Amino acid sequence: MSESFLREPQVELFFQAYFVGLAIGHLPFFFEFGLIGLFWRFIFSLPFVFVLFIFYRIKFAEINSRPILWSSIVFMGISALIAVALFLLSDIGVQDITLRELTLLSFLLVISLPSVLVSCIYFVVMITLQSRKRSVG
Repeated sequence: MSESFLREPQVELFFQAYFVGLAIGHLPFFFEFGLIGLFWRFIFSLPFVFVLFIFYRIKFAEINSRPILWSSIVFMGISALIAVALFLLSDIGVQDITLRELTLLSFLLVISLPSVLVSCIYFVVMITLQSRKRSVG
C-alpha cells in the first residue's frame, strides 16, 4: 500500500461508501416504502455518520492501513448498538412505550443493517483499490 495515501484522510471515500450503502441497502425495501423510507433512513442515520466521521478524521491513518479490521469493528459495533436498543426497549426497559412504537423502532433499526454492511464492504474495497492503484502507478 502506498504510504502517502494512508496518511491522508479519504473523506470522499467515506461519504461515497455511506451513500452507496444507503442506496443499495435500501433496494430490498424500495418497492414497499419508496423514497419516503429512504428519506427517513437518511435522517435517522445522520447522527451516527457524524460520530463515525469524527472518529475517522481522528484515526484515519490506522483505519486506512487496516480497513478490513476497522470496517468489521464498525459493523459489529453498530450491530451491538442495535441489539442493545432492541433489548432496552423490550419488556425489560421502558414500560410506557407501546407495542406499535417498539415494532416501528425495531423495524427501522433492523433495516439499517444491510446499509451498514454494504457501506463497510464498499469502504474496504475502495480503499484497497485506491491504494493498489497508487502503489502501481
